[in-house]
Amino acid sequence: RARDRALANRRLARWGESLAATFLEERGAVVLGRNVRAGRGEIDLLVRLDSTLVAVEVKTRAGGDPRQAYTAEKARKVDETAGRLTPSPRRVDLIAVAVGPAGVDIRWIPGV
Repeated sequence: RARDRALANRRLARWGESLAATFLEERGAVVLGRNVRAGRGEIDLLVRLDSTLVAVEVKTRAGGDPRQAYTAEKARKVDETAGRLTPSPRRVDLIAVAVGPAGVDIRWIPGV
């Protein structure tokens, strides 16, 4: 059962990343990469907004606030991973995808 839950969580996360990519593209972003590896870390989305390179962390939750999953420790890891990229992104944004009875709510928080 734990394995099934883990698989369902991975599927939900990938689905959320796809929604986030589409959401950003509709707002003029160009997605340069998905699940970009740098060292031991990973950047969910690497995008260009106008002339700005942005690393995007996506948090998706079915029930609850996905922003709560972006802890100080997670922020440190994302910043560290983004710093390994060349060129280095100018900022890190968070896309929070909440799935609930009313549907899907996507929030974009620039410069977290």
